Amino acid sequence: MKPSKLEAYYRDQFGADTPLHDDAPAPPRPARPARSDPPRRARRGGLGLFGLLKLVLMFGPMAFLLGTALMSDCRGGAQASWFRSDWMQASWIPEMLRGSACARRDLAGRALSLDDQLRTIANGIR
Repeated sequence: MKPSKLEAYYRDQFGADTPLHDDAPAPPRPARPARSDPPRRARRGGLGLFGLLKLVLMFGPMAFLLGTALMSDCRGGAQASWFRSDWMQASWIPEMLRGSACARRDLAGRALSLDDQLRTIANGIR
């Protein structure tokens, strides 16, 4: 039987010794030379020192700001001095950091109450 055009093209491009069908056995591959370098150690899993350092650098500032927001006293000076204790004043926190923590807390409170305020305005317009 005469080979098809595809088979003739295949023989011209890849040679006659390569198999035409998947059923035919493949020619033997040449043996690999032995590796001279020792095999690498398998990873033991876990984060490792570099992964732990990345986590600390990523979550450390966020934890510091969250702790500042929780420890700062944002109520102002209108309260009686006997109500405040030493740990609530958190005098070790710099004033700029305390002010930014209070501003973040105030902004979050206003954003959460915005829905109620908009409903009140919409009810007043109706």
